[in-house]
Amino acid sequence: MYLCYVKENFGKENKLCSKLVIDAVFAGGHRLKQYPLYAIVLETKLTENVPFQVLISVPKKKVKRAVQRNFIKRLIREAFRKNKVHLDSFIENKKKKYAICFVYSSNEIPTFESIQEKVEKLIIKLIDHENIPN
Repeated sequence: MYLCYVKENFGKENKLCSKLVIDAVFAGGHRLKQYPLYAIVLETKLTENVPFQVLISVPKKKVKRAVQRNFIKRLIREAFRKNKVHLDSFIENKKKKYAICFVYSSNEIPTFESIQEKVEKLIIKLIDHENIPN
């Protein structure tokens, strides 16, 4: 019996930190919505040798307390880490690099199950959008 081990890590190389890339994503990225999350995706060159980098944002205007903002970011990061396997296999076949920004747009504190469902749907939407021939 063989066990298929898939890396579910989310290390520093997967975090989007470049100010130039972040500005480019917000200026010209494609928006995918799944309330209370939306993702902004841009095919671009990345500084690291990884297929994608992710930025997670919870605006202070929506969630005032830093403790709650950090908690929501942690939920989104964990949900993405658990569901990134689909995105990994898709991007490996495409040989492209993506910058992805997740933005939370609600005032309520979500549950992990709801965030995981929304992140999974956003990843599926991203894969479907990229499969459409231009």
